[in-house]
Amino acid sequence: MPEPEAVICFTRMFSLKKVMFFILSVFAVITVYGCTYIGPGIYHKVSEGETVWSISRAYGIKPEELVRANARHIPDPDRISSGQQVYVPGARRPITARAATVQDIGFIWPVRGDIIHKYGREGARRYLGLTIGAPEGTPVLASEDGQVIFVSESFRAYGNTIIIEHANDYVTVYAHNGIMSVQEGQEVAKGEKIAEVGSTGHAETPRLYFEIRYKEKPENPLHLLP
Repeated sequence: MPEPEAVICFTRMFSLKKVMFFILSVFAVITVYGCTYIGPGIYHKVSEGETVWSISRAYGIKPEELVRANARHIPDPDRISSGQQVYVPGARRPITARAATVQDIGFIWPVRGDIIHKYGREGARRYLGLTIGAPEGTPVLASEDGQVIFVSESFRAYGNTIIIEHANDYVTVYAHNGIMSVQEGQEVAKGEKIAEVGSTGHAETPRLYFEIRYKEKPENPLHLLP
């Protein structure tokens, strides 16, 4: 950073606006090893079971910041695997793997299949969850322990829909189901079958639409799933 005398010199030669532009440019976004960030940080080695959400929570940053900081050097920053090096902007020291794992809640995939739509904006449309393609009749599993608070056979464009309330202000949504096997008020366990994949509502092919909400706000499921 320039010495005070240099700054004074600049103020004499240029307008204040130009000086401010110079100072800001010095501290602008820096790109190192294909990773864009502002300020210092460290690399965290991903351990088994860690997710974008659990690591960001451990370091006290937003998942979106972690994804953005690793957008260039990790092929799919929404999904990370054991052994990868994840850049954590603003961190000064590594946090142990145990501290970075999800301790109070641990979602599982409700169904395995091809992701048709990811969370976020695609063209003019914005998706608040994942759309997962799977064969019709594939079991749909409760992503975490909880209580069924909503069951509908004709919920708008979503068709057969189930909503489960979990601990710590989390809620999961399962839509486009075929046969549903739970009812409102029922307690379900993580991994328990709650429905079968279908194509109800406006679904064109067999699929599951899945949301995770925290305090009614949609979260990117890929940040919380293993």
